[in-house]
Amino acid sequence: MNTESSFKTAVCTDYENLLLACQMALETWRKRREEVATRESMGKDEANELLRLQAAYAKGYWRLKKHQDTCGICRFVANVRKDNLASISMLH
Repeated sequence: MNTESSFKTAVCTDYENLLLACQMALETWRKRREEVATRESMGKDEANELLRLQAAYAKGYWRLKKHQDTCGICRFVANVRKDNLASISMLH
């Protein structure tokens, strides 16, 4: 997890909850995809399940990004990080 995300989760519980939900959805989709990939063929039900899991991850990621764009705390953290990165790059 990068520094900005770590700081956001320490400050914004909504961001932390959305991030955890997104990570869990991604991990569930990844594991199931690996299970199905080891088989010789995939049935329609498995294909539909993978699509559903992929959609759950996409929805979780969308919620996380939307929150980052609308939450005052998260926007503040992003702006502080941008300012710090600009200051650091000017030193080099």
